[in-house]
Amino acid sequence: MEIIMKKRTTWIYAGIVLATAIIFFAIGCLLSGLIQRTNFSSRSSFGSNMSRATMAASVLETASVESIEMETDMVMSEGEFDSGTALTSANDLDSSQPAEQNRKLIRTVDLTVETTDFSALLDDLQTSVSDAGGYIENSNISGNSIYDDTSRHYASFTVRIPAQQLDDFINRVGDQGNITNKSENVEDITLQYTDIESHKKSLTIEQERLWELMERADSMDAIIALEERLSEIRYQLESYESRLRTYDNKVDYSTVHIDVNEVKVLTPTAPDSFLTRIQKGFQENLSAVCNSVVNLAVWIISSLPCLIMLAVIILALISIIRFFLRKRKSRISDSTAKDPNNIR
Repeated sequence: MEIIMKKRTTWIYAGIVLATAIIFFAIGCLLSGLIQRTNFSSRSSFGSNMSRATMAASVLETASVESIEMETDMVMSEGEFDSGTALTSANDLDSSQPAEQNRKLIRTVDLTVETTDFSALLDDLQTSVSDAGGYIENSNISGNSIYDDTSRHYASFTVRIPAQQLDDFINRVGDQGNITNKSENVEDITLQYTDIESHKKSLTIEQERLWELMERADSMDAIIALEERLSEIRYQLESYESRLRTYDNKVDYSTVHIDVNEVKVLTPTAPDSFLTRIQKGFQENLSAVCNSVVNLAVWIISSLPCLIMLAVIILALISIIRFFLRKRKSRISDSTAKDPNNIR
């Protein structure tokens, strides 16, 4: 019994100790939670105060920048509105005036010309270009003989002619040579030209208003932002102006590509009659005979040194052969005279 009582007492003491430890552990957890909540609340209040102070400072520092940016946005939006207004007014202008008066047309003409007098035609072409107020942009001349098919005279020109003088210039070229091929391409750039002009106008208005804002800017950030936008506008304006100048040059001066070929007989541009065909055939055959005689005479005269040398060699061979024949004949005659029965 005593043993059983001791065991019960031991278990009771162990239970009391365990309960006491659990109670102290729970109290410690509660105290640590209270401390963490207190620190968190103090830190959050401090952080909120700091964020409020920072926000206030940033608001005070950027107030002027925001006002400038708001005005800049207004300028840009107004610029877009001006662009749309300019496009509308341009379209109205196109509808109110004759189409031919406002059209921006780029004309490009390709010509193939034949001639029997190559040098004269080149001189006439240069004169016609100068009289029309144009200029030769590119030229290429090759060949040196009409009788050699691999080295006939050939020339190619790229000329720029004022658009108002283009038709007269083509007619003059047709009078000076035989045009065997003609092609023309017309490109209408009216819409592209009007669009570029409208964008340029809106950018110019925006640039003027940004300069006004630059004079009223009171912070470095605003000045930097305005200068960046002005640099972009200047670059775009220069690009638009360059494209407009290129378009103006192509519209004001049409491009003409001319290929010149020297021939013996011009290609007929219309069907020939029976008598005309006989006449041309006779002229071609007569020309071929004359050319053959001339070529033979040229060959004989140019080959005289070789012909003289060949004649000397032939005469020398004939002389040598005749010498041996005479010598053999004399021997035969001598042997016959000495012995008439010994005939070989």
